[in-house]
Amino acid sequence: MPSNSSELYEFEDFRLDAARRLLSRGGEPLRLNSKALETLLVLVRNRARILTKDELMKSLWPDTFVEEVNLAQNISALRRVLGEAPGENRFIATIPGKGYQFVCEVRVLPVSAPAQEEIQSADPEPVAEPAPEPPPPPSRATIRLWIGLSLAVILIAAATAWFLIARTSADRVPHSLAVLPFQPLAGSEDPDHLGLGMADAVIIKLSNIRQLPVRPTEVAIRYADPKQDPWEAARAMGVDTILTGRIQKSADRVRVTVQLVQVDGRRTLWAQTFDENASNIFSVEDSISEKVAQSLAIHLGAQDKQRLARHYTENIEAYRDYLEGRYEEFTFTPDGMHKAVEHFNHAIALDPGYALAYAGLADAYTTESDWLLAPRDALPKADAAARKAIDFDNNLAEAHGALAHALLHEWKLDESAREFQVALALNPGNVSTYFAYGEYLASVGRADEAIATMKKALTIDPLSPEINTFLAWDYYMKGDYDTCLLISHNATQMFPGFWLPHMTMGMCDYMKQQFTDSLQEFTKALQLNPLSTYSQAGVAISLARAGRRADAVKALDTLRAMQKDTYVSPAYVALVYGVLQDRQRELEWFEKSYDDQAEFLLWLRTDPNFETERHDPRFQALIKKIGV
Repeated sequence: MPSNSSELYEFEDFRLDAARRLLSRGGEPLRLNSKALETLLVLVRNRARILTKDELMKSLWPDTFVEEVNLAQNISALRRVLGEAPGENRFIATIPGKGYQFVCEVRVLPVSAPAQEEIQSADPEPVAEPAPEPPPPPSRATIRLWIGLSLAVILIAAATAWFLIARTSADRVPHSLAVLPFQPLAGSEDPDHLGLGMADAVIIKLSNIRQLPVRPTEVAIRYADPKQDPWEAARAMGVDTILTGRIQKSADRVRVTVQLVQVDGRRTLWAQTFDENASNIFSVEDSISEKVAQSLAIHLGAQDKQRLARHYTENIEAYRDYLEGRYEEFTFTPDGMHKAVEHFNHAIALDPGYALAYAGLADAYTTESDWLLAPRDALPKADAAARKAIDFDNNLAEAHGALAHALLHEWKLDESAREFQVALALNPGNVSTYFAYGEYLASVGRADEAIATMKKALTIDPLSPEINTFLAWDYYMKGDYDTCLLISHNATQMFPGFWLPHMTMGMCDYMKQQFTDSLQEFTKALQLNPLSTYSQAGVAISLARAGRRADAVKALDTLRAMQKDTYVSPAYVALVYGVLQDRQRELEWFEKSYDDQAEFLLWLRTDPNFETERHDPRFQALIKKIGV
């Protein structure tokens, strides 16, 4: 690869100086860690062709084994600095299955000799000392002069050392940070809730710093087990730095001990113990967030400082209810979701202006819809709570993301798309927003963009069972069943106890008319999650297409009987009737789905399983009525 280190590259209003290893915009230098800058140089120098991921990794880490996520993090850092919007490929194009290519027009400006001299002259020239002469006895003025000169030399040396240390520190800004749930000390009250809640609060604060990608709470909670090796967790999450903590609450006191550690070399960057009155928990979170930023040599602008200092409530009891709600929400169990709603509502009752609690309530209701509650009942509550959150804080990314997700399930797609864009602009690192946005893109038939969005989400959370599986689902929606099966199979190997990839494999096998295999996969999904109503519908349609009609009818009866334990979407019943060739009942149950505002109806226009039905005028009328 060419390596002319004296070249200048210009693209749009950016300038990349290979000699000085500097990226600037409009003459202003931009903060970029050294490895990301190397990645940009390699891409720009080889802009005429696609660089495979292997080529890039061998070029950037020639004698070191690293995982692909490290490259993805560098690319993500470059996109942020260059200002690429989500899904945009203005500078760096992702070539699926191949690698990356720098696609922006580049101007090469060879550095001239005068320019080189100019660069060299930027360094301070050493002051030549005059040749010594036999000195006369020094006067007091002379002594004071020499003392002054000596002090000046010392100050210059100190300033130079500070500059070198600061520059080295800036190079150490990590690719990403993980905040692990704080572990309880012996005798602590409500340790799990408080430890996760404290970590969640710090994550939310630090996520507002654009220069610092932070793994979301949904990722960190997987490593809440005190037996979990933090270094193993850091490697699994693909981060360079971790923040760990221990917490103890007793009566009205709380003690928090935190440690910020660089994963490479396990070097402690900062550690501190806080021993405070429980009512001062907000100031502890503020201090932790500020110290983390300072220790990572991140320059905080006025807005960054304002975001870090922001308290979403000053009511300590409301805050505790919010933490309880977040803890229960992350259990993803029926009982946990119901408790989460109760805690969020109680937090709002204590502080009616608590925007973050409203956003949490909206998320909980949307999650419950089509699973535990009829969407027609749950979604208006989610919509109202999200709008309340926005009324109180229009710059809260979580609120816009929650509203976007609720609007998607309400079939208000144009408004949903606008809210997704606002949420991603406010916080480009929110994996939950990417996840829901991918669902939106798939529902409107933009399968390739949905796939790209899910892959972007995977760079933030590479070990998410849900994201890995829904990436497979997007390939199903595209009609690429072999790729869907491959990704789903890999997910079953990564997450052997997770039911969802077996369900996606079942649908792909079904579409490939491998009904014995599809029946096996749907049955496996049911064994892992007996309340998966879609999987029960999958069992019924597999039996029907395999010629076992009587067994299929029994499976349908089982599906309808599941209503005693959980919500059953009428759309799943309609799906089975359609395969049983009972078109009248199929349409009747789809009409019931419309009355319920079932999530499944989002896919009627794009799901390949309904290719035949889409030619039926009655079916077309239903799609038109839904307005997707």
